[in-house]
Amino acid sequence: MIITSLFNMIRKRINSSKFLIPAIFLGFVVNSFAQKSYPTDYFREPLDIRLLLSGTFGEIRANHFHSGIDIKTGGVEGAPVYAVADGYVSRIKVSAYGFGKAMYVTHPNGLVSVYGHLSKYNKTIGDHVRNEQYRRENFEIELFPAAADFPVKKGDIIAFSGNSGSSGGPHLHFEIRDDASQKPINPLLFGYEVKDFIRPVISSVKIYPEDENSKVNGKNSAVRYLVEGWGTEHKLASNPTIRLSGHISFAIQTSDLLNDSDNKNGPYAISLFIDSKEVFHIQMETFSFDDTRYVNSLLDYEEYARNNVRLQQTRIDPGNKLDIYRETQNKGIYLFNDTLSHTIKYEVTDAAGNLSSLIFKIKSDRYPGNPATPAKQEIAAVNTKFFNYNVPNSFNASELSLDAPRGVFYDSFVFKYDSAKQLPGTHSLVHKIHDRYTPVHDYMNISIKTIKLPENLSSKALIARIGDDGKSLTSVGGTWVSNGYVTAKIREFGNYCVTIDTIAPRIKAIHPEYFSKMAGHKEIRLVISDELSGIASYRGMLNGKWILMEYDAKNDVLIYQVDDLLKPGLNTLLVEVRDGKSNKSFYSAKINL
Repeated sequence: MIITSLFNMIRKRINSSKFLIPAIFLGFVVNSFAQKSYPTDYFREPLDIRLLLSGTFGEIRANHFHSGIDIKTGGVEGAPVYAVADGYVSRIKVSAYGFGKAMYVTHPNGLVSVYGHLSKYNKTIGDHVRNEQYRRENFEIELFPAAADFPVKKGDIIAFSGNSGSSGGPHLHFEIRDDASQKPINPLLFGYEVKDFIRPVISSVKIYPEDENSKVNGKNSAVRYLVEGWGTEHKLASNPTIRLSGHISFAIQTSDLLNDSDNKNGPYAISLFIDSKEVFHIQMETFSFDDTRYVNSLLDYEEYARNNVRLQQTRIDPGNKLDIYRETQNKGIYLFNDTLSHTIKYEVTDAAGNLSSLIFKIKSDRYPGNPATPAKQEIAAVNTKFFNYNVPNSFNASELSLDAPRGVFYDSFVFKYDSAKQLPGTHSLVHKIHDRYTPVHDYMNISIKTIKLPENLSSKALIARIGDDGKSLTSVGGTWVSNGYVTAKIREFGNYCVTIDTIAPRIKAIHPEYFSKMAGHKEIRLVISDELSGIASYRGMLNGKWILMEYDAKNDVLIYQVDDLLKPGLNTLLVEVRDGKSNKSFYSAKINL
């Protein structure tokens, strides 16, 4: 993009200057260029309250980048949500997961605004959604209205904020997407006023040798350094001496704070300079939903899995397809092969233009040369195999088979396998499939041979992932096949086994005492839960007719909002719940209105 190139050119000029540039000027640079790329006076705020954010665009979440901004609503639901510009409601989705109740509005300028975790829609749209739910007899629904069905004007109330879906608390998730590509764009580039005079925080950096002959402080192992300070005065704690030799990459742990909010959010841009030359730059302007799981390649995944520390790496894996990289050289790996001192500088910028930096010195040593092909000696070991990221891979043992399509891995590696005796109550060996510190991008097919599985229970068999405690089981599903194997799809390495689920879901009423006299009460709530295979479906009937029961999956609750289907006098409620292995439970009650 021309605007981005101009901004990078000016930033380089700034970095080469001997003078410190005030944060307010940097904010003007960032935002003035963003305004030329995106309209800053087209959209209004989606809420009529001050914009305080609990989440920013592009920050790293589990297996994905955050695709919008999370706007705080004071811990309560029901704030009016406004159409940010003229347009029409083009999509409505109701789900127990994800965005929960969500709405999409298409605008004439080719952009789409998205509103997630809603509590309800306005009356016109809500009545339409409810009618469709009853017509289809399903709480979860997705609608694509025509442009003439629900036109909206800028400032119209279209919904109310909530906590639906996978939300962790009441707030509004708000996005702006390009209609043609469906890529989300950072909403803070559209002129929204969010008070932010606080510079990002840099917490640590990590330095990695990238082959067998490369060294960090004379050793072929990565070293993580804690960082202290603030703003442009960040520095490595204890002022360590660092010696580097060979092919080296870096990573940074950083977060951003906004005024009047204690949430640690993601920054907008990260740059790395070696001797004043920019060699790495990423910025969270936009990304593709198809690529969002590549966040696991940007991360030091092992550090995250072991210690919950999010380090963003300069190294770009060969299977990493992210397009957030700018000005990045040598795939984020840099050769140190002289006897000189070098200056390493990280710069981190937020969307308001506040800048923080970390500068430290390293001493370079001579590099002895490239090693032999990595890990060739290990391949001869029992139960190991070299997996090439760029081709399909498979592994077969006496009681297990694993098939991984091309594109499942970010880089090549030596796959390792082992097995152990079966756990009590299970029906296979424990299969130790590599380790949980290696990320997997897409689904692999796994088949595990069963041990002493009664034929009458074959339909109840599934594959489960074993927890770190060595006992707890999490179902990944699965189907028994006639050769005595159970097959499923998995998306992470770890320890797996076959078990069965014969236990039906549990159903329990909250406040059953209301049923004898429902007058004055607005809803009926039931807790539904399942031990292993998970809730697959439910159905509520009132006096023999289907009723709409909202499923709050994160709290295991079914909710029936009392309406005119509950008649004066005695009513019969019947609820059926099925799990993933077709075990069924029923709950019935007499309800007096």
